[in-house]
Amino acid sequence: MTIRSPGKVRLLLAAAPLAMALAAAPAVAQDTTAAPLPASPAPADQSNDTTQDVVVTGSLIRNSATATAAPINTLSAQDFVTRGQNTIAEALQTIPANGAGTMTRAWNSFGFATGATAVSLRGLSTGNTLTLFDGQRSAIYPLGDDGQRSFVDLNTIPQAIVEKVDVLQDGASSTYGADAVAGVVNVVVKKQIVGLHANASAGISDRGDGSENRVDLTYGYGKLSEQGFNFYVSAEFQTNNPIYARDRGYPYNTNDYSRICNGSGACLPNETINGIQADGTFGGLGSTRVPVVQPYLNGAPAYDVTDPRGNFRLLNTAAGCRDLTAITLTAAQQAQAAAAKTPTTGVVCQQDNVNDYLQEIPKEQRFGATAHLTVNVGSRAQAYAMGNFYETQTNTSIAPLTFAGQTAAGGTQYTLSPVLLPAYVCPRGTTVACTATNGTLNPNNPFAAAGQQARVNYRYDRPRVSLTDAKTYRFAAGIAGSFGDNWKYDVNGTYSEVDLRVTNKNYLNPQRLMNVINDGTFNFVDPSLNSEAMREYIAPTNDTYSNSKLWQVQATLSKALFALPGGDLTAAIGGAYRHESVFNPSANAPNEINPADRYYSINSVSTIGSRNVRSGFFEIDAPIFDQLTLNGSGRYDNYSSGQDNFSPKITAIFKPIEQVRLRGTWSRGFRIPSFNEAYGQPTTGYITNTVLPTQPGGAAYIAAHGNNSYATQSYSYGLTSSGNPNLKPETSTTFTGGIVIEPTRQFSFTADYYHIKIKGLIGAPDYSGVVGAYYANNGVVNIPGISVRPGVADPNFPNALPQLGFVEYQYVNTTSQVTSGLDFSGTARLPLGHGINLTSRVNATYLINLDQTTPGGVVQKFAGTLSPCNITSCSGAPRWRGSWQNTLDFSGRASLSATAYYTSGYNMASVDYGSDPSDCVGAIGNSVYAYDDGTPYKCHARRFINVDMTATVKVADRFTLYANVLNVFNAKPDFNPGQTYDTGYGYNVAWESQGFIGRFLRIGAKVDW
Repeated sequence: MTIRSPGKVRLLLAAAPLAMALAAAPAVAQDTTAAPLPASPAPADQSNDTTQDVVVTGSLIRNSATATAAPINTLSAQDFVTRGQNTIAEALQTIPANGAGTMTRAWNSFGFATGATAVSLRGLSTGNTLTLFDGQRSAIYPLGDDGQRSFVDLNTIPQAIVEKVDVLQDGASSTYGADAVAGVVNVVVKKQIVGLHANASAGISDRGDGSENRVDLTYGYGKLSEQGFNFYVSAEFQTNNPIYARDRGYPYNTNDYSRICNGSGACLPNETINGIQADGTFGGLGSTRVPVVQPYLNGAPAYDVTDPRGNFRLLNTAAGCRDLTAITLTAAQQAQAAAAKTPTTGVVCQQDNVNDYLQEIPKEQRFGATAHLTVNVGSRAQAYAMGNFYETQTNTSIAPLTFAGQTAAGGTQYTLSPVLLPAYVCPRGTTVACTATNGTLNPNNPFAAAGQQARVNYRYDRPRVSLTDAKTYRFAAGIAGSFGDNWKYDVNGTYSEVDLRVTNKNYLNPQRLMNVINDGTFNFVDPSLNSEAMREYIAPTNDTYSNSKLWQVQATLSKALFALPGGDLTAAIGGAYRHESVFNPSANAPNEINPADRYYSINSVSTIGSRNVRSGFFEIDAPIFDQLTLNGSGRYDNYSSGQDNFSPKITAIFKPIEQVRLRGTWSRGFRIPSFNEAYGQPTTGYITNTVLPTQPGGAAYIAAHGNNSYATQSYSYGLTSSGNPNLKPETSTTFTGGIVIEPTRQFSFTADYYHIKIKGLIGAPDYSGVVGAYYANNGVVNIPGISVRPGVADPNFPNALPQLGFVEYQYVNTTSQVTSGLDFSGTARLPLGHGINLTSRVNATYLINLDQTTPGGVVQKFAGTLSPCNITSCSGAPRWRGSWQNTLDFSGRASLSATAYYTSGYNMASVDYGSDPSDCVGAIGNSVYAYDDGTPYKCHARRFINVDMTATVKVADRFTLYANVLNVFNAKPDFNPGQTYDTGYGYNVAWESQGFIGRFLRIGAKVDW
């Protein structure tokens, strides 16, 4: 529902007399459906002052009976200890409600938002999940998830001072605003710490890699109940070293899958460069870091492919294949290479990019510092001020680029292919043709004396490296209290800023490549002899500085108005004003004057924008009688970019008996287009595909390329999206309903149903038929809102249809998305005698459906499949996710805990790319790999179960030792090379990274003084 009447707007905002520029800042309370879990007691001097009112995530009213109106999953500071989780990001990735689209530490190595992590509640993407810091907003990460969605980076949260994290698994637009459609993550910090507290730990995998070191130190002084104030400072530091694919066993450490065969002897492909297939075939010569050359004359091979004088050969025969594997081709394989127009001598060099370069877990370093002050103001108020700094640095690397390539999308694209070494070279800057008259013979060209060019196949010998350095500054202050006849108020403000530097190294510039090729200064004969100055010239270090800011002031006022049979009817009103902005210039801006003077591969992601948001809101809490409490709230948001919306919410709790509660919520929300969606420059993500001879046009396409590897092996095409300032907000309707059963304080159980429908979904036009149409119609595609560009032509068959290069579109409001599911939780607390207590807690989410309707009216069903690929890079939407934690506490002196995490398997169909879950064969080439006999390798990914264990021992009253064993049973991920986008992982990094890491051991110590 949209309010259009200015009169209604004035009336609503007039209800917040404290300020048009202020808004609610709810803190949080644990879901009161169950009593707090027993745990090893924290030192008393770290506890919060308990005289303050409880504030519930999702409510403006203190001590609200609506504490259990919506499901809330609370992770306490003790839970982090019990589960052996060292960061907030790590902890939140394990919650069952975190679904498709989650961004993990491993996943962000290759993502658009490199260096960041985030959760995707309900599988509705990071853009629909709102992350708060003590109930207040924080600046977004300057880079968008998939170059599209805005989110708050979980890496910016200091764990040492966190009291708990509340995850509200329900829409909360009426309380917090536009981007709380799927739920809210609210991180609550401690407001009182007394004494000195130190914590240090070190960990390493049982393979001897991926080492981790962490230390935090906190000092606080003053007790609120005695001195009336508390001040503390805290600092923490953590480093995590990388893990490479080569450090794990087969098949995770290679691109050669040909050792995996079925019962009939058919095998998976060997995707190493110049690899020999299991059946002995050779698809043609590729580019490795050992240069090979072929004579060229007047833009064509100097000899017919049947003439051995025209064969590709090693440029430096004396050096051989250097550190690569030498493969001697048979006569039949040489004939296959000639048919692919890459005639070659008897020896080729095989390069395995996964084994040589793939960094699966990035290097990461984190440092944070916080100062926090809390002061009692008289007997009826409490004020606070906090400053926080956090810096996260990441270092990731991927395979190097070939010299033959194409500049990234985002401007006029330039293609350098094939790469030809001239016969004569002249000094750079020569303005006339370089000939024997004014030049010298090219030392890199063995055919120069014959007046012939040399075609060179060469892949750079250094991996692409991306470094991120994100600095987050956050300041907050506020005061909350009461006055008069039980009036309660809360006024606060916050400012936050993220400064991000992204450094890209070893990304090639084609104009500079041509310069050094034509002047002969790049040493192809022995590339290792090229100077650092030369390397910096052809691949200049690319530094991009981005920034995002947010400041906000907000206030609420509440009062118990009159008594009802069940208690006081309480009303709250509030107002808010905030400013948010992002400045993210392109790292590879279009150069229309010289399109060659840009980078290969570096994306042209860019967005710059700002907006102001004015909000007014209210809440009424009505305990009608002891058994029934109703709550209604609403929020009006007005954006300076031209959008406005009113978001209502109604909740109810019915308690027929003391041990049973029925609860439910209904709400409407909206999500304004992100800065990237509205203003973003062209952004390209890549999808892996294989052209099959059985698809329309496939056989003719493959035959036109001589059946070579260019046509038969997997390749990647780009999805290039651009912002659209005419987008409308997405609107949503959310319903939850559930039951809470607590027969005794020792046992509790909850079950909740949720249903969310989003209309006007922002995304791509339906492009599911693009790939098929491109190859069936010789490159012609007529789909509204879609345009296509061919990729780099096959240099051996330049007149044949090239691979599909790019699918281009603007974001549009498409149709709708619906998701529904069930949440379960259960807790049991059992005294076992002799001071031993057992606590068992289970949490689970079952995904009933995750559906998206295309503009053509087709309903795509993603639940239980690899989809939605468009927004999750094929990380999948498993039906079940859950955790089961069991803790033995030995009189507070020691504890032993085991936590099992479960993610169910799923169908390998990529539904939004045209696959059908009931047709596994039809999904081959999209997300399903095939043996060389054409049968599918794996139609269903198996479940993943991981168990972590933690033990703590209190050696003395103030000294505790602890140990963590993560993935104690060394569970392996499900090998399936079709699961994720084109990186070579071979498993699902969204859910199974700990399986790749393997068993991980950590020991640590805590001192509380």
